[in-house]
Amino acid sequence: MSSQKAPLALVFAAFTFLLSSLASAQVYSGSLTGVVSDKSGAVVPGANVLLTDQNKGFTYTATSDAEGRYVLRNLAPSQYQLSVSAPGMQPYVQSGITLTVGQNAQVDVHFELKGTSQTVSVEASGTLLQTQDASTGQLVNQKFINDLPLTSRSVYNLAALSPGVTQAAGGSFGLNAGATNFVSNGGRNSTADIVMDGVSQTNQENNSGVTTPLYTPPVDAVQEFKVQQNTYTAEVGFGGNTVINVVTKSGTNQFHGSAYEFLQNSNLNANNWFNNRNGIGISPQKQNQFGGTLGGPVLKDKLFFFVDYQGTIAKRTGTATAGVSSAAERQGDFGELCSRAGGSFSATGQCSAAAGQIWDPMSSTFSSSLNGAVRSLYIP
Repeated sequence: MSSQKAPLALVFAAFTFLLSSLASAQVYSGSLTGVVSDKSGAVVPGANVLLTDQNKGFTYTATSDAEGRYVLRNLAPSQYQLSVSAPGMQPYVQSGITLTVGQNAQVDVHFELKGTSQTVSVEASGTLLQTQDASTGQLVNQKFINDLPLTSRSVYNLAALSPGVTQAAGGSFGLNAGATNFVSNGGRNSTADIVMDGVSQTNQENNSGVTTPLYTPPVDAVQEFKVQQNTYTAEVGFGGNTVINVVTKSGTNQFHGSAYEFLQNSNLNANNWFNNRNGIGISPQKQNQFGGTLGGPVLKDKLFFFVDYQGTIAKRTGTATAGVSSAAERQGDFGELCSRAGGSFSATGQCSAAAGQIWDPMSSTFSSSLNGAVRSLYIP
């Protein structure tokens, strides 16, 4: 690459990365808005608004407009502290504001005049109402992810907690079931999209609308996700009538991590019905699923890291029933098929029992009146 082309390539790569970052931020981030007013209810324009991420130290600033309203956008799911100040008013501080995936929440600020108190401090409690849009969905937070049992440790099984989500006919749970193989509000199964940190993680099978997940993150690496149905906004509208909007964990100003080991062993399992029926013992099985996570600061309040690892070692056997060829059949003599079917051979070598006769498949023709094949050339 020439010296003139190299800087242009670097600028193009940086610009592409910036665009992708801005585009993805709109998918899972939220916003916070509200009206700043005094004790009498009159709006306060020009108030200085400071929002601080209590886990990472990131800050966001805004100023209330002529109608006293402030807006802060592109807020990642986290816990925040809101600080508002204005001339002649006591500072207002509200901590413990929790924003979830794609939540557009409202927090109004009510000032006190100076001299009535030093600082108006409020500790947020309960869930913030989302009144800024009509998008609805079921949030699956850390409490659900940590406390509920999961078959094969597939976090997407928790999507079944959402109202209107049911198991597909003949479907199953676990890693082999398919993360999107569910029915949502009566829609076709396997049409949902999975958006992870703003990037679609599904692929559509050829010549069909069926979506296939490309990656299933370890349970301990998922911060939360939201099952958005029907009324989600355009930036996440990549699937059918449902989108699973996932946010993975990230580093914070505090070091944190986890380690786990999940064991499945045939000594701890029950035998299946078919083995019991045939007097066969339980099939040997051993599975170890292990891993861990670690996150923390690289530069406090500025740069963070988070890594996760999961490994699976599985050893299992099974039982099956199958037919094997007899000694005569292994020599090319299939005459015993006729006797098994209760028939006998004619002088020309045709079996009197249709179930015991072998036919030349290339000689068959389709009969519309019989709605089936008509065989014409038997093999003696």
